[in-house]
Amino acid sequence: MSSSFRCLLLFACLVSLLSCEKGLTPPSPGVDTVYTVAFESSASGNMNIYTVSSTGDDIRQITDSPYNDISPCFSPDGQRIAYISNYDIFICNADGTGKTRLTDTPYSEHGCVFSPDGNSIAFSREESGNEDIFVMDIASGEERRLTTASGRDFKPLFTPDGETIIFLSDRDSPIICALYSCNLSTGEVERINHSLFSQLEPDISPSGDMIAFRKVFGADSDIYYLTYPELAEHLLFDDSGYTGSPVFSPDGNSIAFVREIDYTDKIYILDIATGDTTRISDIDEGINYASPCWSPDGNELVYASDKSGRWEIYRFILDTGEELLLTDIGASATNPVASPD
Repeated sequence: MSSSFRCLLLFACLVSLLSCEKGLTPPSPGVDTVYTVAFESSASGNMNIYTVSSTGDDIRQITDSPYNDISPCFSPDGQRIAYISNYDIFICNADGTGKTRLTDTPYSEHGCVFSPDGNSIAFSREESGNEDIFVMDIASGEERRLTTASGRDFKPLFTPDGETIIFLSDRDSPIICALYSCNLSTGEVERINHSLFSQLEPDISPSGDMIAFRKVFGADSDIYYLTYPELAEHLLFDDSGYTGSPVFSPDGNSIAFVREIDYTDKIYILDIATGDTTRISDIDEGINYASPCWSPDGNELVYASDKSGRWEIYRFILDTGEELLLTDIGASATNPVASPD
C-alpha cells in the first residue's frame, strides 16, 4: 500500500470519526438529493400539514388548527406553502412560521396554486352551487374574479409564462368536464377541447407546450395530451380500468401516472417520445400507490402507498430502484408534494 493511499485512508477515517462525535450521520449511498416534501396526516387527530426532508429526517407538523388543513402547495421558490383550512386559504413559511389567512368568506375555496412568479394564487370558490375561478394578489389581498358562468369552474393551473390559466368546467354540459383557458390580460375564456368525454386531472408541461389529462370513458380512463396552443390531441396510454393522475417530469420528457391493475393502483412512468412505460411500484395485489410527484431534479419520485398497512410517504430513486420510507408517525400520510427547490 503506497504512503499516499495510506494518508488518504487515514483522512477518510478521521472525517468519519469527527462526524460521529458531532452526532452527524453520513448520507446513505444514493441519497444525495435533498428537498422537502409536504403532506397531509391525521397524526394529531384532525388533518394537518406536515413536512419531511427527502432523507426521511426532520418531520415537522407545520399547521395545528381545530379544522382539517389539506391541499398543500409550494411556492415556486419553495419558501412558502399555501393550503386550505376549513375551506379558506392560508399561507405560511415552509417551516410553519408566519401563518397568514388569505381568504375569509362564508363560501368554500378549493385547489389553490401559486403563479410562476409566486406573487399570486389562483383558486376556485363555491358559492350557492356555482364554482368560479379567482386570482388573488398575495401582497395586497386583492381578488379578481375570472369566471361567472353557471356550473363548476375548478382545478386552475397557471401556464409557465403566467399569462393564462387552464381550468376544468362543466358549464356546457352537466355530465362532461372540459378544458378551458382564461387569458389573464384580456379576461377572454374559451374552451380548448371539444371531446364528448370528460377530461380530468390536467397537468401542464414545464415548457407549457403540452397539457396532459385523464379522459374518462365510463368506468375506464386513458391518458391523453394536447399540444398547446395548437390544441392537437394525442393518446399517450390506453388501457382498461382506471388510468390517471398524470404528472410531467421537470424536463417534460416523461409522465408519471397511476394505473389500476387487478383492482389495485400502481405507478408507472411513460416516455413521451417512445411511448415506453416502466412500472416502478410493487405488483403485489392489495398494495396501492397514489399521488406521484417528481423530485426537483427529476431523478426520483415521491408517492403515497398503503404497503405497510396504512398510507405512508415513500421516495423512489429511479437510477437504483431504491425505495425509502419517509414517514412513520403513527397515522396515515397522504397527498405528498415535493418542493421545487
